[in-house]
Amino acid sequence: MQRTHKWSALIVAGALLVGVAGTALAATVPGAVYGDAQAQGINKPAEEIKQDLVKAGIVDVKPTDWAAGSLMVSVQAGLLKPDQTGHLNPKGSVSKNEGIAVFAKVLGVAGKTDDDATAAKKAKDAGLVGNTTAPDKDMTRLDVAKLLATALGVVPRPFVTPSTYPFNDFIRVSADDAALLAALYDMGIFKGFEDHTFRPDGVLTKAQIAILIDRILGAQAR
Repeated sequence: MQRTHKWSALIVAGALLVGVAGTALAATVPGAVYGDAQAQGINKPAEEIKQDLVKAGIVDVKPTDWAAGSLMVSVQAGLLKPDQTGHLNPKGSVSKNEGIAVFAKVLGVAGKTDDDATAAKKAKDAGLVGNTTAPDKDMTRLDVAKLLATALGVVPRPFVTPSTYPFNDFIRVSADDAALLAALYDMGIFKGFEDHTFRPDGVLTKAQIAILIDRILGAQAR
């Protein structure tokens, strides 16, 4: 079981390392090379996406939207669902429980039909996440970093100071989080924005989560 969790963690890391549009996630995982080449949705032609959108009855996503193919992959996999009016709300934020639940389902820790609370509990029971505070609040980049660090068993870098912290917004994180983010940076998993900030409080959207799902499923299918 432990070996399976380690393999799954590398899949998560591989998906995250190639980045989400507008986030700070990037770099490489030793021994693994991931990218968009194997992601089905990212590479699907717009005409096929258009047919998928019509079939699914989704009305607020255009086939030419940057995450349209990945959103359809998530919908077809039962990981994201439009509301009764056909709105998927791709620019909408994702709560902590929703984000954790999606990762749990992608990794096979939870079932596709589990509700968010059940899937999040299974993720906790499997050791993927710890106790989740404010589960209804938006999932942030820092939340994703902590999930990834937990999955990989990252050891925080000791004695991190503003001068040794790899990003320019040291003041925006706690000492413990700075140590964790510095360790992830040392592993080559994260890089900053062009202004060398991490922006820990930036929230993830459904479109960005869909890109991660697409890459994870593509990596699993290889």
